[in-house]
Amino acid sequence: MMRHILTIILYLWQLPQNLIGLIFSFLCSPVKHTINLGKHRWTEAQLNYTSWMDIGGKFHSGVCLGKYIFLCEHRNDYDLTAERHEYGHFRQSMILGPLYLIVIGLPSLIHATWWKPGKGDYYSFFTERSADRLGGVKR
Repeated sequence: MMRHILTIILYLWQLPQNLIGLIFSFLCSPVKHTINLGKHRWTEAQLNYTSWMDIGGKFHSGVCLGKYIFLCEHRNDYDLTAERHEYGHFRQSMILGPLYLIVIGLPSLIHATWWKPGKGDYYSFFTERSADRLGGVKR
């Protein structure tokens, strides 16, 4: 019973990004599986593999919207690095709640849009570095 209460509270705490993620999950891709890299079962995130994340066949990206994680279905990261990185964004969302989209989401989106391969380390940006740390990614 307590787990269900915590799940509801957490979902409401992340409501803005959860609503956007829920809409994307219905429109773009079925849920392929659920991941739980955290210590508590109520922290489960839904991992979606989707073709809309494959932009031009060259940029394979991911995005986290609350408990909904979207990754390019053509990824070659079999070491779970991308999943763990996006899980780090999920943990940021858990911590920041309704502030996540402003504090992490928008700066991360702007950084991803402006960053060019070969122009510095993408993951040195504060939103990405923090997601790596929270997701347990070692680069």
